[in-house]
Amino acid sequence: MKVPIKSLFVLLALLCVGLTASAASFAQDANAVVAPPPTKEVPEGFVSLFDGKTLEGWDGSEKFWSVEDGCITGRSSEDNSVPYSAFLIWKGEPVKDFTLLVDFCISSQGNSGIEYRAWKDDAREHGLNGYQADISPGDIMGILYGEALGEIIAWRGEAAKFDVDGNKTIEKFADAAEIGKSINMHGWNTYRIEARGNKFASYVNDVKTTELVDERGYSPKEGVFGLQMHPGPPMIVQYKNIFLKTR
Repeated sequence: MKVPIKSLFVLLALLCVGLTASAASFAQDANAVVAPPPTKEVPEGFVSLFDGKTLEGWDGSEKFWSVEDGCITGRSSEDNSVPYSAFLIWKGEPVKDFTLLVDFCISSQGNSGIEYRAWKDDAREHGLNGYQADISPGDIMGILYGEALGEIIAWRGEAAKFDVDGNKTIEKFADAAEIGKSINMHGWNTYRIEARGNKFASYVNDVKTTELVDERGYSPKEGVFGLQMHPGPPMIVQYKNIFLKTR
């Protein structure tokens, strides 16, 4: 059957419209906001670092950080991009040993993390250095990063150790892909971060992701907490139910 030229043009036009709409829909879905979990009761022995309504007790740029739907929300766009690794910084006193519980959710193209045992980097506005429990969908989710402490310290499923001379050894305790199956890469999860002396462990949804023993003399013995926004494509990251226990 011979199809009229005009009909072919119409079909091609409709196809282009459909592809454009699909691309736009995908772009929107990449930064879609996922309904947050309910507000939890503060566990026994913990204190809440977020009141669920304001950023009281935190310091960060109003260009990027706000409270939306009861969540601390970091949001960037094409017109409001993050120029460098910038943080929302907890204004409490430096903490030594602790357990930190945090619910989090990040858009599919986002990159964030929870900084701990951190200190301020005066070279950047709202800059921090320290250990970081990484948050980014894919292979990076759950790794241990170190800003001014060695960059990628441990991949998911690895136990790292620095000796006093800074030499690093790695032991693998689990398969990274298997751990990844327990993480909702495009939804809400719970980080648990534990620090005892020079020993650290991170868990996502109660599954261990990394371990570290850091015997370097300059490793931080105490510090504050920070929530990161990383340079890159427009993104959204949200945090809720932030509970701290010190001991």
